[in-house]
Amino acid sequence: MNMRVLSVLGAAALVAGSSLPAAAQLKATTQVLPRESFVGTTSLTLPTPPVLPALFTLPITTVVVKDDSITSDTLITDKYGVGSDIKTWGADVTKCLYSPARIVRVAGKDVVPFVINGADGVIKLNANGRAVCSIY
Repeated sequence: MNMRVLSVLGAAALVAGSSLPAAAQLKATTQVLPRESFVGTTSLTLPTPPVLPALFTLPITTVVVKDDSITSDTLITDKYGVGSDIKTWGADVTKCLYSPARIVRVAGKDVVPFVINGADGVIKLNANGRAVCSIY
């Protein structure tokens, strides 16, 4: 009896998950370089339904942007200073934790912006290679 209930709940979850609206899916947009284009398109939005692993053969190499001008590992703490208002500091840390990283697509020697859900990310790698929130 428990196995039957479990299988019914699993099937219901599968149907509910496959019927998510398109807005709930992550969309990534990137420019298409002239040497990569077969039909003259200038940008590409991923994923294009249906997304099946067998149909997706484009190799994509992405990296997080590194900004050597950022030398601090603690940009938010540097902004407020030690002993500042902990609530404001915590709100900024939380805001950065939910922010995406700024990603670029590497195509040979070229780097092309890779925008996820229409927004550039704010998390970059600093000069030491550590991820930091770059809006501060």
